Amino acid sequence: MKNVTEAPQLSSRLLRLALLWVILLIASVVYTLFLSKQMEITTEVMRRAGDIRAELYQVGYDLTTVHSKNLTVDIQGVVWRVDQTLNLAILDDGSTYRVMARDERIDKILSRIDETWRQSVKPLLLKWNETHSVGTSSRQEILAGLDSLNSELDEWQNLTDAEVNRNIVVLRYTQVALGGLSILSVIVVMWFLFASVLRPLNQLQAGIERLKAGDWKTRVHAEGTQEFSEISAGFNELATHLDDIYFNLESRVEEKTASLAEKNAHLTALYGLTAFLGEQHSVEEMLESFIARVLTLTGAPAAQVCFWNENRNQLESVLKKGLSESGTKECEKISEQFCQQIFASPYPVRIEEPDQSVNLDASHNRFILKVVYHIRYRQKNIGIFALFYRDKLSEDRALDMLLENLGRHFGAAIENMRLAALDQQMAVAQERNILAQNLHDSIAQTLSFVNLQVQMLEGALKDQNSEQIDDGIKQIKAGVQECYDDVRELLLNFRTRVYKEELGELVQSVLQRFERQTNVKTHLNIQDDGMTLSSTQKLQVIFILQEALSNVRKHARARTVMVNIRNDDSRFEMTVMDDGIGIDPQLLSERKQSHVGLSIMRERAQKVNAQIEIESEIDQGTTVKLILPKEGR
Repeated sequence: MKNVTEAPQLSSRLLRLALLWVILLIASVVYTLFLSKQMEITTEVMRRAGDIRAELYQVGYDLTTVHSKNLTVDIQGVVWRVDQTLNLAILDDGSTYRVMARDERIDKILSRIDETWRQSVKPLLLKWNETHSVGTSSRQEILAGLDSLNSELDEWQNLTDAEVNRNIVVLRYTQVALGGLSILSVIVVMWFLFASVLRPLNQLQAGIERLKAGDWKTRVHAEGTQEFSEISAGFNELATHLDDIYFNLESRVEEKTASLAEKNAHLTALYGLTAFLGEQHSVEEMLESFIARVLTLTGAPAAQVCFWNENRNQLESVLKKGLSESGTKECEKISEQFCQQIFASPYPVRIEEPDQSVNLDASHNRFILKVVYHIRYRQKNIGIFALFYRDKLSEDRALDMLLENLGRHFGAAIENMRLAALDQQMAVAQERNILAQNLHDSIAQTLSFVNLQVQMLEGALKDQNSEQIDDGIKQIKAGVQECYDDVRELLLNFRTRVYKEELGELVQSVLQRFERQTNVKTHLNIQDDGMTLSSTQKLQVIFILQEALSNVRKHARARTVMVNIRNDDSRFEMTVMDDGIGIDPQLLSERKQSHVGLSIMRERAQKVNAQIEIESEIDQGTTVKLILPKEGR
């Protein structure tokens, strides 16, 4: 990693190389522009010098010809332009003409040109311009000055030409240098790409090919830049990891296989226990199977199951395996405070008992480790089960979690069995209550009537009143017959069982039995297009129908009973109508809560979330309606 951090970055190299190339390019371009500007200035200077020479040549031509009096040039303008050019070239340091004055020769020639012009030529030309005539001596003097001035201008132009030639040479060398620099830059860039990019890539490619060929020991050292150093370091780590995986694959496969086998065993135990608990078994069978499965799964030599007694606030042993008789009461010896600590812990409780002699197996070997697991149903503590070991064991979180899950499943099964038993007890109690109400409403009242008739018969026998004796015997016979009919009806009603018969078949069977007992005609009308009733719902419907028919037999004095059943998607409705003597509505309202038969029908209707409605008028019969809404089904 030290080489990785100290190696220069590829991006920084590229940035420095690009920056150097840009600096050289800008400098070359600036220098070239500077030379071009010098040449432009030189050309301008040469043009102006040529103009001066042309105008002075015209002046000399006029002096040497017949035009001395009639000048063809503007002497005053020539003088002004020459003065202006010389002033700019000599006096103004910021002039473009002074840019070329870089050596003493140019400065000296300009001084001589200025001196010759101002002292020799300019005064004579101005005089000539004023008089428009010039003498022979003055003409010769002017011509001599012009010759001298032209010679100095030639010298200035020659020096300027030399300066131009020198700049041209420098410009050409600069262009050649730029071309060479471009070629050198291409070479440098190619070398840089090869050294910093292509060579490391080739090394990495070669390492990949060796790795693909199965050479797990291959390593690469693609150094030169930080990026490729990091890539090579990552490649080497990957190769090391693959090498480790390849050579340790067998051991890892064995470890994974063992782990999968262990998990499979745990799942098999969990699913097996769940399937077993889902079947119908007694508590003893469930305890035996649960402990056998736990001992097989853990390999523990002994185990004990204890249930929590809420009334006594202590644990009670219900099953032990592999423990001596002295260890049977171990659960009862655990204090209530320690029990609460066990129940409060979400994890198994490990108890080391190296010095206690109560935890012995059948061979009186002492156990030195006890692990206590919970038997729970949701938040309710059902009890515990403890596993005993002769040696100390390290914690196995996976096994502990599995055993806790087994304890929760076992606790759910135990609690469900308790609830089922409680529901069965409540159902039996309710049926007994209904039976007691029926006995009180029918048989008990009939027997009371028979008892009263017996007492009256005793009085008639004492008085030897034969008419009263005959009437008493008839009343007693009628009471006994009514009691017999009530008992038989109760027996038939409570023997009714609902299996897979359709509701129509069950109702038809009840009506046929009613007709045989009472000689009352019955009519049945069924419209069954809705959801099928459950077994519990069908049973309660039949019981309510039987109770309604029993009331018809006892009180209505009816000739016909009409039963209408309508079952659709909205609700289930059963109506029982008779053409008997009916009931006074006010009396029906007063006895609604106290009448035994009506109370029984309402209790049975409430069991299936149904409602009972009773309508009656004197001499208009009675209508009993059972309504089971869609929400109650």
